[in-house]
Amino acid sequence: MQTSAFHRRMKHIFSRIENNRALRAIGQGMTLCIPILTVGSFALILKSLPIEAYQAFLAQAMGGTLLALLTYICAATFDMIGLYFLLAISYSYGRLSGSKHYILLPASTLCAYLVFVGGSLSLEVFKAAWLFTILVVTIGASALYIAIDKRVLRRAQSDSPFSQAVSSILPTAVVVCFFVLLHALLYALLGEANFQLLLTSLFARWFEHLGRSLGSALLFVLLMHLLWFFGIHGSNVLDPIARGLFADSITLGAQGEIFSKTFFDTMVFFGGCGTLLCLIIALLVTHSRRDARGVARMSLAPVLFNINELAMFGLPVVLNPFMLIPFIVTPLALTLTSYGAVALHLVPAACNSVEWTTPILLSGYAATGSIAGSLLQLFNLALGVLIYLPFVRMAQRHERSTLCENTQRLTELVQEGETRGRQPALLGRPDTLGEVAKTLGADLQHALRTNQLAVYYQPQIRQDGSLYGVEALLRWKHPLAGFIYPPLVVALARESGQLEALSDFVNDRACRQMATLYQQYALPLHVSVNVAPQQLEAADFSDKIRALLERYDLPEGTLGLEITEQTALSSSQLMLERLLSLRELGVHLILDDFGMGHSTLMHLQKNSFTIVKLDGALVRDLLENDRSRDIISSIVYLSRSLKFDIVAEYVETASQRDALHALGCDIYQGFLYSPALSFAQLQAYIKQKGYIQ
Repeated sequence: MQTSAFHRRMKHIFSRIENNRALRAIGQGMTLCIPILTVGSFALILKSLPIEAYQAFLAQAMGGTLLALLTYICAATFDMIGLYFLLAISYSYGRLSGSKHYILLPASTLCAYLVFVGGSLSLEVFKAAWLFTILVVTIGASALYIAIDKRVLRRAQSDSPFSQAVSSILPTAVVVCFFVLLHALLYALLGEANFQLLLTSLFARWFEHLGRSLGSALLFVLLMHLLWFFGIHGSNVLDPIARGLFADSITLGAQGEIFSKTFFDTMVFFGGCGTLLCLIIALLVTHSRRDARGVARMSLAPVLFNINELAMFGLPVVLNPFMLIPFIVTPLALTLTSYGAVALHLVPAACNSVEWTTPILLSGYAATGSIAGSLLQLFNLALGVLIYLPFVRMAQRHERSTLCENTQRLTELVQEGETRGRQPALLGRPDTLGEVAKTLGADLQHALRTNQLAVYYQPQIRQDGSLYGVEALLRWKHPLAGFIYPPLVVALARESGQLEALSDFVNDRACRQMATLYQQYALPLHVSVNVAPQQLEAADFSDKIRALLERYDLPEGTLGLEITEQTALSSSQLMLERLLSLRELGVHLILDDFGMGHSTLMHLQKNSFTIVKLDGALVRDLLENDRSRDIISSIVYLSRSLKFDIVAEYVETASQRDALHALGCDIYQGFLYSPALSFAQLQAYIKQKGYIQ
């Protein structure tokens, strides 16, 4: 109960963060910087591997050029990380706000930041030491710009570059002037515009009279991780304390001192601040989200060498409420266990300086001169993983429930669009639903590539109980959200350019499995597959169908293509020719959702379609609506004169079936007979019903 209540509180906090534009912009901006962080992390690994022979090789390779190139990459990535965060976060903020001029926002924000730091063109102002200042100025400048752009400037009628530039003059001017004045005010009051340096000065005074004790060590660890969590480079802020109060000395062990910079680096901060190696292992062990596991795998190599930026900003850990407690508690707990092990003389004191990029186990041995140091690191690693695990699982449960909720909201949008006859845009939305749609689109691409989609089959039964055929239905069981509403899958595929690949998958799977039934049981089962208008418009669609029929050697009439009445109504002459070419291949053309549209009656007169499926609304209203019965009766009359079959969908009760039979419709599909079945379930169904021996 306590865990459940805690999880509810965390979910409430996280939901508020997710709905906060500033925090969402920071999260998205950091995510956009993952490529830069990744390149910089691996360049730093290659540059700093603590192997003497390797470092000698690196210094001499290509006359030192290789080392210089790696140095350039590190300088262009980590030394400029503040600039990339500023541009990415301001871009994300503008996009989330729905502003028409968000493309221009990063430039205005950059100008505001430069005037805030005194107009300096030095690259120093983009280094990690300025990150907190950059975050504050970026969010403040972006919010001010958007507020003016939305509430004052409403006269822009054109989206041309010139119109956008003119409309952005006033918000840019106000933002720049505001931060010039703020710079002057802060310098007058504090003599400094870098908030991070102000914190460094403040904490240095706090620690000035503290000795090298367990209390000061725990305070040092606590402050460092609180700063890191809020996006302030805690290692830089407290570096003077680490090098002063906890300075390494070769006599530390002899003097009985335990705490030193090497002690923290090797026994507490392996994997970087927050002991992030423990978090990465916990994620890899438990997390089912493909993107989270991907970032964790990418972060693994850097954190092994104590480079933590990719994990901190890529996962992210910064401002992630589920990570706050374990991120702080883990290093505090490891400080206590390491202190106890050394104080009890189970492990020698860390009295040997160690290169900061030395991996776990090696660093423990090098720092203490004993295998006991490595064993202590292993113990601390296991303890840290155990601390992180419940919070990772809690975060995963939250992600699952949130994804399910947002997927349901996307489903409702698609269903509403189906009712109105106009599909909504999903991927282009600037809100949370747009982000979820993009995530689902990427997951769909992965599912297609890794064969995680399925085709189910719903039987179609004649009045006498014999099997008429089956309809092939796409099914996608998402690892977190469960089964996704098929029209939503199609909408995502259409917007993300995957519709052709999705169509090819369904057509191929249906033909292959029907061929299996025919080869194993000599059952030439008719299967119908839904076809979208975009598929019919593809120049090679008929060729693909012909190739499928030849590849699986299917009997004529096995495959049917379902085309909605709306598609038929909008058919061009080219579309009509394509339909006729498909008919010549022996493919049944099935008119879906038929409701007596005039243009589709013309198709029936020309013998384009051989099967008609009644509009589901007619079947559902059959028992209560006389007009529905009259329309169905008219369609039945047409079927007899024009010689096409009628299939009634959504037949859920015996009363509906009996009423349809009385009107002359004798082929049924619906839950009265069977839900959609997997291929294995279909095989069992047709055996159970005696359709095959």
